Amino acid sequence: MAEPEPERGDAAAFIRDAPFDVHMSLVRRLSPKWILRMRLVCKAWRDKLCHGALLSPLHGLQPPQPLLCFGLAACPDRYIQSLDLRSGKLRAVFRFTENEGYGFDDNDLEGRDAPPIDDFRVDYKRMEVNYAEALVKPQLQVHASLDGYLLVSFLSAWCFINPATRHWVALPDLTRYDVVGFYEHVSSGEYRVLCFSGLWHAEYPAVYGVLMVSTVQLRFIGRPTSPAAPDDHGLGLGVDRAVISPPIQFKRNLHLRWPPQQTQGYHILVFDTEKEEFNWKSPPPVRDREVSLLEFPTGDLGLSVSRKNRATLELWCLEDYQNEVWVLVHRIQLAIQQMPVLQDEDLWIPAVVSPEGDVLIESWHWLLHCDRNGNLLRKFRLPKRVFVRHVLRESLLQHRMFRTPKVDGAIDAPLFHWLCSDPSS
Repeated sequence: MAEPEPERGDAAAFIRDAPFDVHMSLVRRLSPKWILRMRLVCKAWRDKLCHGALLSPLHGLQPPQPLLCFGLAACPDRYIQSLDLRSGKLRAVFRFTENEGYGFDDNDLEGRDAPPIDDFRVDYKRMEVNYAEALVKPQLQVHASLDGYLLVSFLSAWCFINPATRHWVALPDLTRYDVVGFYEHVSSGEYRVLCFSGLWHAEYPAVYGVLMVSTVQLRFIGRPTSPAAPDDHGLGLGVDRAVISPPIQFKRNLHLRWPPQQTQGYHILVFDTEKEEFNWKSPPPVRDREVSLLEFPTGDLGLSVSRKNRATLELWCLEDYQNEVWVLVHRIQLAIQQMPVLQDEDLWIPAVVSPEGDVLIESWHWLLHCDRNGNLLRKFRLPKRVFVRHVLRESLLQHRMFRTPKVDGAIDAPLFHWLCSDPSS
């Protein structure tokens, strides 16, 4: 005799009353896309899969997805694309739908996935980029990536978005300022933008400001420095923009100005987000090299160290933050014999992009992905020079600012066409 099928109420009771470890074991095997779909199955799953206690640890388990940028722009055709380091596939995260400022035919890409980068037709006659023209041409730009959220702009439209859940908040136009950082104000749980206004000139020193995303209020704070700071190390001349040199937040400190330069005594500029003052920290002994920060799942800071056209690179970890103790985690020797395409490249730059030691090599025509043993995993042919600056870790957490009414002057309709996941309920 067949056993009776379980009642619907029994299934709902299991979902509601199962231990936390059971739920975590189930959902950690699912992508954010499928977790969003499960919310639609029944009320019991929706209530459980919207709970922050379950979603918070899931965010830390998501693999880092480096975002691809071409010059100052996030993409040549308004797509935001990422590389999934686990599957090795390029993913279209979302795209802007605004057409103003562009004269090319979009080929009606609305509603489709972005074409794979290695399928693009390369026009070598247009590979040379005029930098001055790039500064004024309307472009889709990624200014920051933090906690699964992105700070993006297109023309004068600025938005704070979660591409996994399709939540977004419009921000005021920040084009006339230099945005240098995006961070969480830990004590209040608010997200804020650090920017400055100035002319990059000693006679007109920069004045820094903080924009509160929730209230859209910009406060200027001057150039406050910590009493422990030896001097301002050229703080009045401004800081590299986040779209070029992304900062990393560690606890309440935002780390800016990379790479450390001789004019700053090779120090790392740090902004205390609670005291709203600047200070400096020392990096490991890696002067005159290509360096970039990354974050470990444990919350520690990491540092990728490499040189242009060199096959050896390192991954360091700031093991003791207070005493500035750096520890070498990996020394990676690239298997250049597996990469003959680099022989025709005048300039290529390797960088460690994950705590596991994944390496991406940027060049004029190629993006190469290697493991921590230096072996080539995959390669992508590119339409133009690529830069890997920001890393996205998807999150299903819904920040409270997404539930607040839109501010005066906010954009009425989204400027995005979502691609990477289904809408949440």
